Amino acid sequence: MEQGIVLESVWVLVGFLVFVALVWRKVGAALGGMLDERSAKISEELKEASALRDAALEELQSYKRLHREAAKEAEAILQSAEATAQRIRETAEKNAIAAVKRREQQADAKIKAAEASVVAELRERAAALAIATATEIITSKLDEKASLALVDNAAAEIGKLN
Repeated sequence: MEQGIVLESVWVLVGFLVFVALVWRKVGAALGGMLDERSAKISEELKEASALRDAALEELQSYKRLHREAAKEAEAILQSAEATAQRIRETAEKNAIAAVKRREQQADAKIKAAEASVVAELRERAAALAIATATEIITSKLDEKASLALVDNAAAEIGKLN
């Protein structure tokens, strides 16, 4: 009977091995499918991450380009502002110089007018004083006939001056 037990044990072992093989085949196929699915999902996520990384790099390059362009534009604006400020400064200097010259000319004209007025006033006073002095001298030292002749001569000379 020992042989029967051994034979039975062998058949149990063979049945067990067949069962394990069948289960392994089904479970292995299912595990393989799950692993293949998981691998495909990971591969898809890696592709998506790679695409996102590429898009992020493109966006970064775009922002860098925009930054460079903005920096160039800011530099151009600064240069334009400096040039405009220089033109305004030069125009202001020219206008100031012109205003100073104009005021100098006005002052010179006023001075010349004042000089002419003073000279004319002095001439009038000198003439009036000379006439008054001459009249006094003539009336005190000359007779009537001679004084009339002198007044006539003086009047004639004054007429020539004007």
